[in-house]
Amino acid sequence: MDTTTSATVQVLAALSGHSGLILASDAARVGLQHELRREFDRRSVVRLRRGVYVPAAEWDALGADERYLRRIHAHAAVAVDPAVYSHVSAAALWGLPSVGPWPTEIHVSHAAAAGGRSRHGVVHHTQEHDLDVTVQDGLRVTSVAATAVTLARVLRFGQAVAVMDKAIHESRDGHALTTMAELERALAQLGRVPGRTAARRVLEFASPLSGSTGESISRAGIFMLGFLLPELQVPHWDRDGLVGYTDFFWRTVGSVGEFDGLGKYLRSEFTGGRSTADVVIAEKIREDRLRAFGFSVFRWDWPIATSLPALGDLLTRNGIPRAR
Repeated sequence: MDTTTSATVQVLAALSGHSGLILASDAARVGLQHELRREFDRRSVVRLRRGVYVPAAEWDALGADERYLRRIHAHAAVAVDPAVYSHVSAAALWGLPSVGPWPTEIHVSHAAAAGGRSRHGVVHHTQEHDLDVTVQDGLRVTSVAATAVTLARVLRFGQAVAVMDKAIHESRDGHALTTMAELERALAQLGRVPGRTAARRVLEFASPLSGSTGESISRAGIFMLGFLLPELQVPHWDRDGLVGYTDFFWRTVGSVGEFDGLGKYLRSEFTGGRSTADVVIAEKIREDRLRAFGFSVFRWDWPIATSLPALGDLLTRNGIPRAR
């Protein structure tokens, strides 16, 4: 991209206050519609939906979560009527996890009488019960509790557990996105609808102690495979102080299981400003201290967490007993 193009894109982006999006209507309002078309032909802007663009350099720098959020805001920027975002779109706005890639479609919900057809990359859901609607990031969205319960009706068990765990997990400041009481109310409001029993199972299994999506998926797999369920986030102490909290602890067999997603070594919320090498060394020292108790320690990553046969083989090899 040459400097002239870059300057043009910057001017176009500055016209809009819509989360960094470039709107064709704004460009036309100031007579720059032909320039916008030229920038699109040059691929210096990316079209997210009809009439909404984003600078290509900015789009290339975004991760998957941020790209999907940008698509949601692109829909909101040109929607004729304010939408209520729900299902996975609401999950993205609340920071609830997606196991696997985000969809390309935007999900919105209406009261049954409002109707609406799914088209142009927008999936319309009709709800027989009253929608529990609030505002997040400037958009109307189903509440955290309503979103988690709705997804628990339609997702596979492990994916639904990951969403529900995250919804009630307390952050470091002691706050959670929602509470068990709010989830119970959201479930009760559903009435007799398909998937209600599945949502109830997920809610009963959910735990605020799960530290990551990978841990939630793993715990759901352990349960589905019929192995003894572990204790979560158990602290261990030796003469030098706190060794740490273990992801999974099978007290009766003296085994510790650790899920090792890349976030543990790369994301700032886990690394605390340390380099990857320093984190790896600290994990090795921590594991040695745990082994000094006589515990066996084994680890796994995403490919094993998301494969029931592989997870079952790992648990069996490490002496984890069946619960039933």
